[in-house]
Formats: sequence, structure tokens, C-alpha cells
Amino acid sequence: MSGEAGSGRRRVVVVCPGRGSYGAADLGSLARAAPAASREAFRAVLAATDKRREAAGDPALSALDGAARMTVAHSAGEHVSPLIFACTAADFLRVDRKRCHVVAVTGNSLGWYSALYCAGALSLAGAMRLVETMGGMGRGGPIGGQIVYPVTGDRWLADDRLAERVEAALRAARAAGHRVGDSIRYGGFRVLWGDDAGIRELRARLPRAEFGERTYPLHLHGHAAFHSPLLADYARRAVGALAGAVDWRAPDAPLIDGRGRQWSPLAADTAALADYTLRTQVTTTFDFTACVRVALREYAPDLLVCLGPGDVLGAPVAQVIIQERWQGIDDRAAFLRRQQADPLVVSFARPEQRLLVAEA
Repeated sequence: MSGEAGSGRRRVVVVCPGRGSYGAADLGSLARAAPAASREAFRAVLAATDKRREAAGDPALSALDGAARMTVAHSAGEHVSPLIFACTAADFLRVDRKRCHVVAVTGNSLGWYSALYCAGALSLAGAMRLVETMGGMGRGGPIGGQIVYPVTGDRWLADDRLAERVEAALRAARAAGHRVGDSIRYGGFRVLWGDDAGIRELRARLPRAEFGERTYPLHLHGHAAFHSPLLADYARRAVGALAGAVDWRAPDAPLIDGRGRQWSPLAADTAALADYTLRTQVTTTFDFTACVRVALREYAPDLLVCLGPGDVLGAPVAQVIIQERWQGIDDRAAFLRRQQADPLVVSFARPEQRLLVAEA
């Protein structure tokens, strides 16, 4: 039987996006979402954040969202990270709880911080403080970088040939003395980290690949070597900056972290949750593929709800569904047929959000 037994509500896994989810098409996302999420607490936190940022000489989030066009400020972590978080939080507040039962929450990279709020492990103000702190770590220039490379073909099936290209490039870069590795496992993509020389080596070693409308390897400009040992100093500084300043608590809904580990409302160790967030996931690979796999296997959702801003999560989530052969979906065509007949992955950036958004 679909949905929560006896309630008629759909079983929903909420998925939160990371860096790179806010683009030119998303300008105004916060303004569009906030009225429907017109909770006094949300408005108060957003207003306090804007006031604090302006006092520090930073642009207000509302001003960034309301800009006529994208600027350099929109690519800086200290600005775009809290903007993305605010958009995600606003979308979450719009989910219609009369129609949706949130059975688990997860997120990709920066989206882990949003997931902490959506699951109730942090207050809105506490999560904003966390995001601002972590997003501001790269002021003065990022440490290392990230590149993206596909490991699936046009049908979204695993391609061993592409995966071996990645492994060969990593081996060659390490043999040359560079520090490189996996940053994020992202469905049909591998996001690789490296020191500056290592990123140059990987870009030179990885053969050109066309996937969709993009050409790879794709260098993520302005991104540091997230989820790598190169950011050990970020972790150390974050622990010091946030000591006693963030209200860690057991989540209200199960959380799935970047290892695929579950944090239960009944048994979550808040000290361990803080340590994972501020130390472990900062310096080790974030396995978003495992997040989605665990969500499917353990929670059997009716819908996977990808919050905004943007619409970057749909393909990686679908690629994991295909890897799992979930409900018989075994390639891209089968996934698209299912989406047309009875959507399984719902994006707040697309019309199918009508399935779950509460009316303003």
C-alpha cells in the first residue's frame, strides 16, 4: 500500500541540494518561496541574517536573490552558501504535511547542513550560523579544487570504461606526487578533489567526454577541495568557531549522512552528530550515492522530494534509482516513462511540485 498506513499521506524522502544549485535561472527563488513559507520564525531569522551581513559589509541574502543578474558575489561561498540554505529551508516549509509524511531527510555536501535543519537536528538560526561559518572558510581563496567526470553513459547505466578513466587519472596524479581523491560520489558522476597541481593533472589526464549538454572534465570554479584531507584546517577552525554556539539535538526525522549512516530520532548521539558534521564529513568523501541508496532500501518512499534552489539533483537521484533497479526502473528511458506516468522524483523547480506544496 502506498503512503503512510491509514493516513493517505505519501511517504517522502527529502533531499537537499549543495553548492552549484543556484544559477541565473534561480534569481528570485527565495522571494518566490518565502511568502508560501510565511512563518514568523523564518522571516525573523532571514531579517536578522541580512542585518548581520550588511553590518559586516556583506550583501544581504534578499539583495543577492533580488539582483537583476548574476554577479561575482553569487559565486563566493560566503554569499551563495547561506543563500542556497535559505532557499532550501523556505522550500521545506512549503511541503504540505497533510499530503506528505517525511520518513527521512538527506542532502548532498552543503545540503547536509540543510538536512540537519529540515530533520530538526538544528534550529533555523543554528543551521544558518553553521552554514555561514562553513561557507566563510574560503574567504581569501579556496584551498585546492574540484572537477566532475561522468561514469555513466547516455542511458544512465554504469560504464566501466569511464570509471577506469577516472581511476587511471587518479593513479597517475598520485604517482606524480599530487594529492587527489574522491570528493563526492554523485550518482552517475564522480566529483574529484585535488591540490592545485593535482587538479591541473587530472584535467590533463581525463579524456574529453560529452554528457548531455556539457563537456567533461568540468572544473567547478570557486570550489575548494571539499570533503578531503586538504580541509583539515577548515574542520579545526569550525570546531572552535561553533563551540557552544549551535543547538545540536536529536532529529525529529531520520537523517542519512554522507556515509549512508542513519541518525535516528530515538538514538542519535548529538555529540557524535556534531563531530561528524564539523570534522568527518569536511575531510572525507561524501557519498551521495549511498545516501539515496539507503533512502530507497530502508524507507521505501513514494516520492523523493528534491528541494530548491535549482534542479540539479534529479539526474543523480535517478541514476541511483537505476543502479538499484528500483521498482523495475533499469535505464533512463524507463525512468522518464515512470516520471511521466507517476512521478517518483519531484523537484521544487518543476511543475510537479504541485503534488506536495501547501497552498500559500
